[in-house]
Amino acid sequence: MLLAVFTAFAQPTHTAKITIRIVDESGKPITNAPVSTSVIDGYRMGSEFGEEPVYKRITIFTDEHGVAVMTAPGAHADFNYVVMDLPGFYFGGGTYTFKESSIIGRWQPWNPTVELVLKAVGVQVPMYARQVWDQKIPDQGKPVGYDLMVGDWMQPYGKGTNADFIFQFNSKLTKTITNTAPTYNGTRTWTQELYDNRLTLHFSNDGDGIQSVTALGGGLRLPRFAPTESYQPVLSKREWLEQATNQLNRSFIQRHSDYNKDANYFFRVRTAKDTNGKIVSALYGKIYGDFSQNIGHGNIYFNYYLNPEPNSRNMEFNTKSNLFKNLRSLEQVGAP
Repeated sequence: MLLAVFTAFAQPTHTAKITIRIVDESGKPITNAPVSTSVIDGYRMGSEFGEEPVYKRITIFTDEHGVAVMTAPGAHADFNYVVMDLPGFYFGGGTYTFKESSIIGRWQPWNPTVELVLKAVGVQVPMYARQVWDQKIPDQGKPVGYDLMVGDWMQPYGKGTNADFIFQFNSKLTKTITNTAPTYNGTRTWTQELYDNRLTLHFSNDGDGIQSVTALGGGLRLPRFAPTESYQPVLSKREWLEQATNQLNRSFIQRHSDYNKDANYFFRVRTAKDTNGKIVSALYGKIYGDFSQNIGHGNIYFNYYLNPEPNSRNMEFNTKSNLFKNLRSLEQVGAP
C-alpha cells in the first residue's frame, strides 16, 4: 500500500541506500522480516500521456540483528518501505525523505539508518463492524437513535431496539443572496441560500460517551484497548456557508467545515452503574475516520467497531469474525 503510487513522475530518481532496522514494541530485533520498496525500473509507452514508469519491487529480509540494507536504483527522494505478511505481526511501513542528490546520481545522505516498530498481533475478538454510508437521519431537527448491534435506526424508522448513538441534525438558513450576471440577451438572476448545519451526537446513559484518539499508523490503527476515562457525552460537527470578499473586492461563497479526515474515536455505550456511581457494565468500541464528510443534507458516514463482550476494552478486531451477517460491513475492508 505504501509502495505502488508515486504521484510525481517528473520527480528525479537516483540510487538510494538505506539501512532499516525492524524491532517489536519492546525494542527486540525481528529477524527474517521482508522489507520491501518499489522503484522505477524503466519506462514504456503509455496509452494517453506518453511514457509511463514501470515499477520493480525490491525485498530484503532482515538479518539476526533485525537489519535490512537496501540499495535501490531508480528511487525517488521520498523513499517508501513496508513490511507485510510477517506472521504474528501487523503490517508497518514508513517514508524516509532524502535531502539531495550528488553528482554521481546518489541520494544523500548515503545509507542513513531508520527504525520501524512492528506491532504484534494480540487477541483478536469478534465485533459488530459496519460501514454506515450516506445514511439520511430520518427526522430532521429531532433526536433519532441508532442501534449499533442491529445496525439500524430506532423504531419506527428502523429495526433498532437500543439507542446507542442519538443523532440530531439541525439546519439553519442564515442568508439568501441574489446574484445577477449579464447574458447575450439581458441578465440572469438567481438566488443562493447560506446555511449553518450542525450534526450532534448524544448518548442514552450516564457514563456513555466518546473521545478522539490519534492514529498509531500501520496495521493496527488505534491502541489495543479503549481507555476507561475521559469520555464526553456530546460530540458536535458543523458545516456552514458564508459570504466573503477576495482581494479584488469580489464577493464569493466560502464553505467551512470542522470535518477531520484524520479523526478517530473510542466510545462507550450501554453503561450501567451501581448505587455508588461505579460502572459495573459497559460496551466499548472504536470509529475509524470522522462522522461525516458532507452534512449539508443531514446524511452521515461513519465506520464503527463494537465489542459485544461487557467490560471488555479489547479493540483488536478479528476480520474473519464480523458479527453482522449479510450486511455491507468492514469485514470487506479487512481493518483490524
